[in-house]
Amino acid sequence: MAPVQRPVLALQVARLFFDRRMTRIEIAAQLGISRFRVARLLDGALADGLVRVEYRDLPIEDRDVARRLEDRFGLGLCAVAADGPSPTAGAVAELAGSLLDGLIGQDETVGIAWGSTLAAVVAAVPPRHDPSIRVVQLAGSSSRLVGGRDAGELTRALAARLGAAHHAIYAPAVVDSAIVREALVRAPEVADAVGRFDDISLAVVGIGVIPADGVTPASSLIRSGALDAADIRRMVDLGAVGELVVHPFDLDGRFVDAALAARAIAIDIDRLRAIGRVVAVAWGVDKATAIRGALRSGVVDMLVTDARTAAAVLEVDDQLRSATLDG
Repeated sequence: MAPVQRPVLALQVARLFFDRRMTRIEIAAQLGISRFRVARLLDGALADGLVRVEYRDLPIEDRDVARRLEDRFGLGLCAVAADGPSPTAGAVAELAGSLLDGLIGQDETVGIAWGSTLAAVVAAVPPRHDPSIRVVQLAGSSSRLVGGRDAGELTRALAARLGAAHHAIYAPAVVDSAIVREALVRAPEVADAVGRFDDISLAVVGIGVIPADGVTPASSLIRSGALDAADIRRMVDLGAVGELVVHPFDLDGRFVDAALAARAIAIDIDRLRAIGRVVAVAWGVDKATAIRGALRSGVVDMLVTDARTAAAVLEVDDQLRSATLDG
């Protein structure tokens, strides 16, 4: 029998050490070689370029403003990227990706929504290979959301980053009637994902802005084309300032459009709230009012944002509280 070539053995040893987190002694016992040879093979794998170790510089956090948001809104955790020379979007995405890497454990069922914010976050999640993890799409899809921002694409992309299984919803996010919705959620292409909503232990969502003019495409929900002009006008008239997974809410976090919810092929608010670990990622001072409403809803447990946006959220909240007292 031909001897095992050193590069092949070195690569296998490296996989046991780095991927499976086995000690040098455990690897030596499993392969029947000395621990000193294991150490030499690991050193050789690094020197020969078979294995590459990368260190990621994470954005500096502003813990002061993060703590203020945690205390003000009762958040379990808030991570705030400090002001710095790097673009805000990239810093927040890196921070969120690192946080999710720590939160997602073995045998986890992770739900993910849609949007440009989450597309950046998914790309920042460190890769791993864990087939015990499941990634579930939280809302239906839209062909109008391009560039990897659609919920179905993000579900597949996150699953690929984690080496996990994915469960997509092959249906639109919003349909014409509650009757159509009920028929679709029973279809196998939809039922597989929808039936896993109660298993979700961690959800990752963006916070969409509902513009006062009902026209500016600030939210992925509006850009998706899932709603017609009458739907958007109704949301605005009901006082909607933002949306979580296609569910519109007002300044005080009240969900305001039951008619839309009845037509949405998406996780419902009660199920979303029951998850207990809902991570919202949002940045930009133009989102401050929507973020404030989302934090007041009681659905969001953890927030990742940047220092300027965090300060703007606190300012909006101060102004609204003051106006309430004056009134």
